[in-house]
Amino acid sequence: MNSGWLPVGAAAATSALLLFGAPAGSPGGMLLAVLATLPLFLVGLSWGAFHGAASGAAATFAILLSISTTAGLYYGIVNALPAALLIWQAERSPDRPDRLVIMLTACAAAPILAAALYFGMQEGGLQGVIRGELEPALIDSVVDPAGNTPPQWREFVEAVVGLLPAMAAMSWAMLIAINGALAQGVLRRFGKNRLPSPDIASIRLPRVMVTVFAVTLVLAFLPGGLGFLGSNLVPVAALPLFFGGLSLMHWSLRRSGSPGLWLGMLYVLLLVFGWPAVILALIGLLDAIFDFRGRAGPPPAAPMV
Repeated sequence: MNSGWLPVGAAAATSALLLFGAPAGSPGGMLLAVLATLPLFLVGLSWGAFHGAASGAAATFAILLSISTTAGLYYGIVNALPAALLIWQAERSPDRPDRLVIMLTACAAAPILAAALYFGMQEGGLQGVIRGELEPALIDSVVDPAGNTPPQWREFVEAVVGLLPAMAAMSWAMLIAINGALAQGVLRRFGKNRLPSPDIASIRLPRVMVTVFAVTLVLAFLPGGLGFLGSNLVPVAALPLFFGGLSLMHWSLRRSGSPGLWLGMLYVLLLVFGWPAVILALIGLLDAIFDFRGRAGPPPAAPMV
């Protein structure tokens, strides 16, 4: 009888191949790498957190032995461990999607904090390491016909490098969330999901997340390494507020005559422009403070799909 070990092995092999099987730097390789955690979520959300964690551990050890220690550690930290934690949280509190959001945020913030501590004893700290390693190469990559770097490009690179940890963490968090949602959708479609799909309209953030966001915002105004750390933690701390705002929009638009149409337009705006995410985070901040939904009653039931 299949006890789940065959799917564990298949998921481990598939995940490792998605990340390292295609030529590095190729468009196809980048697209496949985006889906590296999908097999882990498929196994974990259908067989359980133990099997999901086992899939990630097996893939990590396979990469350690076949490619390199660095590649194995990278896979384990970036893919296997966060996926296992999120599956465990989903299994532990299937009716609390807010805890999934907080776990996702913690996983996104942890590498920034760890890097800040690790490089804190070096000259310039994490900020100095990033600027010293990346900024010169990026600035020199664009020159005018006279061989000089345009001032606008220099300013752009300095701004990007200053927020590079936050940009990497936010991109990672969104990809992980998409992979988890995609896995749950596929499993539900075929009746293989162990857990009910989280209702995004039921996300209700604890007020402590407002305090966390405020602390990171204060840090961002400090000079030196603390200011650099705070500036990169502010977008990550705003991630739960974004999901809170998105949840409130789902809750509100379900009361309209055409919720699918309005929600579709909202997601198109998010994908095309990006800036509505800031407005949603602000809405989520206000909702966490004033609890609009608590005053208005329970959210409407999710539409059947």
